Amino acid sequence: MASRAAGFVSGRVCLDLAAEPLDRPETLARFLRTAGLVPPAVRLRALDSRWLRAFRELRDCVADLVTAQVEGRPVRPAALELLNALAAAAAPPAPRAVPTRSGRLVRTLSREPDCRALLAAVARDAVDLLTDPAARALLRRCEGPGCRRCYLDTSRGRRRRWCSSEACGNRARVARHRAARLENRDHSAAARREGARP
Repeated sequence: MASRAAGFVSGRVCLDLAAEPLDRPETLARFLRTAGLVPPAVRLRALDSRWLRAFRELRDCVADLVTAQVEGRPVRPAALELLNALAAAAAPPAPRAVPTRSGRLVRTLSREPDCRALLAAVARDAVDLLTDPAARALLRRCEGPGCRRCYLDTSRGRRRRWCSSEACGNRARVARHRAARLENRDHSAAARREGARP
């Protein structure tokens, strides 16, 4: 699988899918390309609202199973059954290296992928993650306010707290700074009131 763009912060394609809004077919196409599942030059002519529904179902399934693992509760059998059924579908087309006009090699696929094959690729990634004790032990939930993203904590000392230091980390630091300023202002106001008493 190709390396993913910096916007993908969870450490696994299945975890990144679990956090995707998938509000339009274009959003799904962008996810598939950014995740490295589909090279930029490969067309997705068949991608439509049915693909979107299927990927939303897989997204919700993965989120449910991962959340159960993070929270230490049993998984829902229906979610596990769906994940296994999707993982058993046809594999995505094989990657191929082809030369450009300049002679550089670029990645393409042996044929245009269909929805089932791409669902299978993500579902297999989820199966690999959820059945690997070492990877499962690295699963964390972002501590950012309002963020529900899960990620693999591969940081030194396993002290990572946010899915993204630039997004959720900055929001948390700004919120702490604001709270400290408000507290200081309240203390100053209370001290002034105390000083004003006869």
